Amino acid sequence: MLDKIRNKFIPALETGEEVGNIYSILPRPGTIIAEATDEEMEKAAELEIKHYALMRLQDMNIQFDGSSYKELLKDFQDFEADSCKFWRGVASRISVPYEWPIRIDHANGPIYLGGDLYEEEEETED
Repeated sequence: MLDKIRNKFIPALETGEEVGNIYSILPRPGTIIAEATDEEMEKAAELEIKHYALMRLQDMNIQFDGSSYKELLKDFQDFEADSCKFWRGVASRISVPYEWPIRIDHANGPIYLGGDLYEEEEETED
């Protein structure tokens, strides 16, 4: 199976070379790599809202009984399943590896590489 992945071309990047490591061709954080559809923009916004709501719930450090915990766990699992399905679809559509940290500006539509811009700038200044 690894041989299939190891010799896979990534057409959207048009490198014309075999890719052995998906991170070796990873563009810099902030690089716009595609445009999101209206549906993708809406779904990205919906997932981000749910993500922040669940994070805030975790930060509250509330004690739950067994049945509440099971319900909450189900909500987290559903969110993760929805999120993975959505981002796999986006990555597949724009022909980039799923492991790349892609983000969608759900107000304007560009799909770009996430990551720490400041960390890279500090490294290049040295």
